[in-house]
Amino acid sequence: MPIVTVRHFTEEDIPLRTELLREARFTANLTDFAVGSDDDGLQARQLRTITEEHRTKRMFTVCGPRDRVMGFAWITSIDWRAQRCELSFGVLPRDRGLGALAVYAVHQHLRDELNMRVIVNQVLTHNTMFLSAEALEAQHQVRCERDSYTVGEWRTACYWTLSDEDVRAHQASAGDRRRELAERIRERIEARS
Repeated sequence: MPIVTVRHFTEEDIPLRTELLREARFTANLTDFAVGSDDDGLQARQLRTITEEHRTKRMFTVCGPRDRVMGFAWITSIDWRAQRCELSFGVLPRDRGLGALAVYAVHQHLRDELNMRVIVNQVLTHNTMFLSAEALEAQHQVRCERDSYTVGEWRTACYWTLSDEDVRAHQASAGDRRRELAERIRERIEARS
């Protein structure tokens, strides 16, 4: 059984996501649209997304062991014909250490369940909740100055795509690394025998 699972966002998830949208670190690192909305407006916006906007936007709930909610993901800029979308995340503070597992699970869900072939990722450069500044600098394909306005500041964003080919190449290199490690371990064991 996987450690992290993904399901569709439901009306019951709205209060917890609203709480996350108001969390200071989330607001500073992604968007501050929640700051200008009262609770009723924020909840109505999320409900509208799940009842009326599925063609252009989808929201998901990311769950850990025993189906405990650990965060949320949403896709926008959906191009169903080209099988492309932009992916965003919000992981609850208590589970941010598992953020990489959440990212992997959502990417897998989007490929397996929605047949997305290219996923666009965006991270504001000051956001180091999932990636270090060095990893972000090495990974991005496009850097966009003054991309987003959050918490009273213009922020720079880094974008990169993850295509099916990228995933296959990563899996192949991970397999190669595992085989190399296994071979080194085998050699050390044989040398001691």
